[in-house]
Amino acid sequence: MGGIVALLMRPADGDHRIVIFIATTVASDIGGYFAGSFLGKHKLAPTISPKKTWEGVTGSAITCMIVGGWLVWWLLDGGHIWQGVIIGLAAVVTATAGDLVESMIKRDLGIKDMGTLLPGHGGVMDRLDSLVATAPVVWLLLELFVPS
Repeated sequence: MGGIVALLMRPADGDHRIVIFIATTVASDIGGYFAGSFLGKHKLAPTISPKKTWEGVTGSAITCMIVGGWLVWWLLDGGHIWQGVIIGLAAVVTATAGDLVESMIKRDLGIKDMGTLLPGHGGVMDRLDSLVATAPVVWLLLELFVPS
C-alpha cells in the first residue's frame, strides 16, 4: 500500500488525491454500518461475515458515490462528479471484497480479532483491509480521469 500511496502523492494535487482515497473508503464503512444496522435484514455472506447485509452494501454504495462525486468535483481541477461516482462504485466493491477476504482469513484462523490495539474494532487489519484493497483501484481511476 505504501507504493500506491506514494503514487497518489506524486502529482501536485497528491494531498487531495489521498483525501479522496481515504474519505471514499471510510465512507464505505460508515454508510454500510449505518444502513446495515438500521435496515439490514438480508445477509450478504453469513458464513464469512454474519453481520454484513445487502442493505449495508447498498448504504455503503450510496455513501461512497456521494462522497466520491463531491470530493473529485471539489478537490481536483478538471474533476467531474460522474468520475467521483464511478470511483465511489469501485471503492465499495473493493472495500467490501477486502473486508470479506480479511473476515475469511480470521474465520480460517479461528480468531475473532486480528489484534488488541483497537478493542472492539477487530484489530488494526479491520481498519486497513478496505484501504489496502481500494488504494490501487482509486489510483488507477484517478490517473485515467484526471491525469497528473
